[in-house]
Amino acid sequence: MYLLHYAPDNASLIVRLVLDGAGIPYATALVDRATRQQDSASYRALNPTGLIPVLETPQGPISETGAILLWLADTHRLAPAPGHPDRPLFLKWLFFLSNTAHADLRQIFYPHQYAPAEAHRGHHEIIAARMLRHFALLETAALQHPQLFAAATPLGVYTLVLARWAALYP
Repeated sequence: MYLLHYAPDNASLIVRLVLDGAGIPYATALVDRATRQQDSASYRALNPTGLIPVLETPQGPISETGAILLWLADTHRLAPAPGHPDRPLFLKWLFFLSNTAHADLRQIFYPHQYAPAEAHRGHHEIIAARMLRHFALLETAALQHPQLFAAATPLGVYTLVLARWAALYP
C-alpha cells in the first residue's frame, strides 16, 4: 500500500483524486504546514525540497506532482503506455501542467517568493494573463483529446484542480 504525505487543498489533492478515481488503495499522513512539518528532518529525508506531496511506494518515496502522476500512470495503466500513439500527447500535457501551468499558478499563491512586495501587482497581472493563455491551451487540448483529459485521468484531474484553485484564489 502507498502512503501519501499530504496537506489539505495542496498539490497532494491532485494525487489523492487520481488514486481515488483509479480505486488504488493508499493511506495518508498529514503534513502540518502550520508547524512547518515539511521542513523537518524526517520529511526532508523523503523530499529534500520540503514540498508537498510525497508518495511512499514499495520502490521508495516519490516527490513532485508530475513525477508521482507519471509513475502512477505507468504502474497502474492510467494513461497511454510507452509505444502507444497517444503517449507523446500525454507526456506533453502532463509536463505542461506540472512545469508550466502549475508553476505559474504557484506564483499567484506565493508572490513573495517570486517578486518584491512593490512588484506584486504587476507580477500578478503578468502571471494571470499567462494562466488565461494556459487554460485556453488546455481547453483546446481537452476538446481535441477528450480521452486523455477524462475526469478521472491524471490530465483531467490535474486540469480540474488547477482550474478550481484559479477560481478560488483569483
